[in-house]
Amino acid sequence: MDTVLIKIGGSTLDAPGFFTQLAKSVQGISREYFQIIVHGGGKDIARQLDLQNKDYTFIEGMRVTDAHTAGVVQMVLSGDVNKRIVNALQTFGGVKSIGISGVDCGFLTASRMLVKGRDIGFVGQIDAIDPGIIELCKNSNIVAVVSPISRDTRGNIYNVNADLAAGEIAKKCKADHLVFVSDVPGVKIDGAVKHRIGIDELEGLIGAGQITGGMVPKVRSAAEAVCAGVKQVHICGWNGENTLARELDQTTMTGTVISK
Repeated sequence: MDTVLIKIGGSTLDAPGFFTQLAKSVQGISREYFQIIVHGGGKDIARQLDLQNKDYTFIEGMRVTDAHTAGVVQMVLSGDVNKRIVNALQTFGGVKSIGISGVDCGFLTASRMLVKGRDIGFVGQIDAIDPGIIELCKNSNIVAVVSPISRDTRGNIYNVNADLAAGEIAKKCKADHLVFVSDVPGVKIDGAVKHRIGIDELEGLIGAGQITGGMVPKVRSAAEAVCAGVKQVHICGWNGENTLARELDQTTMTGTVISK
């Protein structure tokens, strides 16, 4: 059975009916694929911080995270968002699932990330992955729902970017497919989605200004994953309960596939 890792971003989580659609989409491919879901939840974090009148800023797309903010991020991602996804999978898809974070079973070990040499607090980069808990899930046919919150060897908690976590987990767990569910339908070149891109094309497209903004780190993570053994990386939008089945089928996919 092939392994597919699905990364879901915060904006997608806010879409009406998304949780029910996700459950049905996961159930629809459950006989063909072992699935790992890695999720973010930036908008939910922002709402909670706003409720607490807690100011926050971003540097290079990373949320500056002091100790208080780290606690809020852990509460929102590992608590609220993670369990909402698990509950939906089991309620609307009948899919056995378990919610974990990088903290559990020493899954993700992190250290402080510097952004252009700047210390931005408890924002982590992943240094090591122990895939044992994922192997247990695969052997028991249980969908693993992963919050990217991680810890270091001294027990400090870190906020880890979900895109980065997804790429690292996909590499370590030897995923066959890595699916980035985005708020855009794929990688657009000259205004239209380019359905297939080889990893040797990416830097040229970036250099020519054809790929810009937040899509740049996403496609570079995709290239790293492919070089590390992931067969295909998919970048797509969410379009109903058939999204996963459609995007994993070469004859029906509507997003972008990055491969060798």
